[in-house]
Amino acid sequence: MNALSSLLQLTDHQDPFRNAPDNLHAVQLQAVRERFAQRRQQIRILEKRAGEAGVTELETLDDAVPLLFADAVYKSYPDSFIESGKWRHLTAWLQTLTTNKIDGLDYSKIHDLDGWINELRRNGHYVMSSSGTSGKQSFIYQSETDRELGWRLLDQGIRWAASGMRDRSRRYPAYLLTPSSGSYTGTERMAKFADSIALPGDIHYMSDVPQSAAQTTRMARMRRAIADGTALPSEIEAFQNENRERTERVQADFRRFIDELLERRREPMFIMGMMGMLYQIVATARERGIPDGDFHPETIISIGGGKKGANLPEDFQQQCARFFNFNATNFNDGYGMGEVSGFCPWFHETKAWTVPPWLVPLVLDSTGERLLNPRDGKGVVEGRLAMIDLLADGRWGGVISGDKVTVEFGHGIDGVRTPIIRDVVRYKDLPGGDDKLSCAGTIDAYVRGEIADMTEARTAK
Repeated sequence: MNALSSLLQLTDHQDPFRNAPDNLHAVQLQAVRERFAQRRQQIRILEKRAGEAGVTELETLDDAVPLLFADAVYKSYPDSFIESGKWRHLTAWLQTLTTNKIDGLDYSKIHDLDGWINELRRNGHYVMSSSGTSGKQSFIYQSETDRELGWRLLDQGIRWAASGMRDRSRRYPAYLLTPSSGSYTGTERMAKFADSIALPGDIHYMSDVPQSAAQTTRMARMRRAIADGTALPSEIEAFQNENRERTERVQADFRRFIDELLERRREPMFIMGMMGMLYQIVATARERGIPDGDFHPETIISIGGGKKGANLPEDFQQQCARFFNFNATNFNDGYGMGEVSGFCPWFHETKAWTVPPWLVPLVLDSTGERLLNPRDGKGVVEGRLAMIDLLADGRWGGVISGDKVTVEFGHGIDGVRTPIIRDVVRYKDLPGGDDKLSCAGTIDAYVRGEIADMTEARTAK
């Protein structure tokens, strides 16, 4: 695996973007071939899909398109598995998507979704849940290798983007715009990074109310029941009371968090989280008469994500930029998705995100069926973003996103040899709000078919 190994070695380099191979396009293609040959032997769903699509080997990246998993695949389990506590079935579903054998679980200890996740983790299977903003959570399998690599790549990307972070001896008060615990991928990664850069005892979270996968699922289920008229009045009242109490606790924690952060604004600090949450700090500061630029100039901001469905001003990102004076010394904006390793850090010279050499960006048409990448590895294309994550250890790394993007390949700006991504917008946020993927249903059908086969086999026994 020479091509694959050459790219994996760059995860230890402080600047993998300028030290990627000159012939990156060719090296990535060979690395994808190597990874596919390996993973098809380990993941039954991938092998099954490859056989149906007639893909025996990858002559070009076009051949990889039918093998990509849409993000919906990671939430393709039947709702009844969770609602009825069928944890063995949910594990069987997860097994269809992983390279590692999942066994040894004590199902008698599992009473809800958080219990299932915790039991998996106790057995070395580090499943991470999505934030559930779509109404149904994704579950992404991570091996121990995936988990440790995610921590390391977060450190690498932030320090590459924000030059003020490159002094590894420097320590800061750390303020994280995330709960102090939870099963969301970003929560664990941010906490681990904060441990490495914070002053002793000086890590602060926006709330101590944990991010609960079970709570998120209950909320989604109740909203569906209310919408279709099947929820009883007593159930609605109990749901509203529980949700109100939880919300009030989170809001009270967040207010205390903001109060303390603003009190210490003249100290250098490290702030990390989602841009929408950062705006809440800016809005509160302005209500109190705190002007733009009043934070210590050596404060570092590392942010990701957009609105995430929140009701925010159209220019909320620009307001944050003015307030904190975002620049190449103090700011990183990360672009990524829970299904891939690491993220794409902000490339200040281009005002865009640059893609690490181990992530192979594929720009597809809106249906996700046709590859638009330039054949020679140079040029600008617009379409649906997919990626093949060459680092993914516990799962197949080919995924399709719901994002419409512009990608520039082979630009060579400031010596960077990897592509850049700009103009990101969710397809569902475009006029019409439609985000249909022809290929998504195909892979989803395979996953559900595997579950049916497993269930029938157990019944026969």
